Amino acid sequence: MTEPAEGQAASTTPSRRLIGGAVTAFGVCLLLVAAPLTLILFGAAYFQDGQIAATFVLLLGLVPVGLGAWLAHLGRPGFWRRSIQMRDVLRMPGVAGVAILVVTLPLVVVTGQAGIFVALAAMCLYPVLDVPRILTCRSWWRGAIVSVVVWLVVFGALVQTLDDLLHMREDTMVFLLPAMMYPLVLAISGLVRLERRIRGRSAESGARLVVILGATACGLMVGLPVATSMIPVLIEKITGNTVGNTVYSEDATVVSASPGEVTVHLASGGTEPIRFGARTKFDFRGPGSSLVQGTAGPSWLKPGQRIGLEYAYRARKAEAMLLTIWIERKGCADNAKWTAAAATGPAAGTPSLAGTTWQSRGASTDASAPAQTTFEFLAGSSLAYQDKGGTRYTTGAWKQAGSAVLLELNDCYAQYDGEIRGDQIKGEFSNEVGFHEGWTASRVLGTVSATASAP
Repeated sequence: MTEPAEGQAASTTPSRRLIGGAVTAFGVCLLLVAAPLTLILFGAAYFQDGQIAATFVLLLGLVPVGLGAWLAHLGRPGFWRRSIQMRDVLRMPGVAGVAILVVTLPLVVVTGQAGIFVALAAMCLYPVLDVPRILTCRSWWRGAIVSVVVWLVVFGALVQTLDDLLHMREDTMVFLLPAMMYPLVLAISGLVRLERRIRGRSAESGARLVVILGATACGLMVGLPVATSMIPVLIEKITGNTVGNTVYSEDATVVSASPGEVTVHLASGGTEPIRFGARTKFDFRGPGSSLVQGTAGPSWLKPGQRIGLEYAYRARKAEAMLLTIWIERKGCADNAKWTAAAATGPAAGTPSLAGTTWQSRGASTDASAPAQTTFEFLAGSSLAYQDKGGTRYTTGAWKQAGSAVLLELNDCYAQYDGEIRGDQIKGEFSNEVGFHEGWTASRVLGTVSATASAP
């Protein structure tokens, strides 16, 4: 057989090794990320959606796992048959993150409310345990990429699991601490690696320095917030009052209610129980609130009732601070006077107000003052009205029975009850808040009455 030329072998072998190493590295990274992520999604699907969904997730997750294993073998044939030194494996970037995730996830599930502190401690340990391992790699950048990818998986999996279990809402802010710690320790590692290279020292010699500097920086970042957070806790223990809770304001609809709790459907979506506490206040709100007799309280909360909420979370449970009960106006549908006028109708052959315009003023207005409101009696019992200098509305209505006339504005919020006396109408004005006053209206010259026809 003919031996390949020496120059040709030298030119092709390094490039093949470089491409093969890159393919293998990508396959291993894909495998390391896909395997734990598949297990996490499998567990979540099993507990939330059942065995069929969990099986589907597992089969779907095996695709990237198998692809990663195949790529690792494709880049370097026989990669998976090589002897593995456990010591070398433990020194690889990302291994600490996988171990942390495997240990922490079950603890988060079984510890309940304490799972937040377990996850927080695990995330704070990750930068100190994993980042120094990057210095043992031949390429700092390649090790950093692996560590960052695993960090994102660990961080996202723990936070999402806690949110699904505890509905943390604003409590997720505590994880800003490890989110800031990791890039800080990673930056320290990069600076130490650069300093080692400039001085010609071995990369491994900086690992201890990264641990010391990273632990010191993390200790300061953890210690100060913890010390500060203890003050509200002590105040709460002494006074019994919760300090620093965020108050949410939202409209909702009652689903069910009991004397100590109401379950509501929030306008933002989702159903949530809201308990009542010693500081919960009740009030009425809405256009009909001024007409309500009685005191607002839990007895007003019926399914379908519209309410406004101001609430905060106490010991992971929503507690109402202010609950306002929405009261609509009764309107014309329940107004006996308007219902009677609508049923009577105008008498046949009598002059009708349709097509005429009148200017009115209240009894409290001086007779010499300009008219306050102009009424236009339109066909079909529609009424247009306009206050002096205001907007013209066409949402009113009028009814006539002989010389008696009844006007309503804003769905019977205000009513004018009067009697036609030639070119004047005199009567009483009233509204739903209990105001009463006499009123007089004068016909505008040039407007001619129509004649009412038999119904």
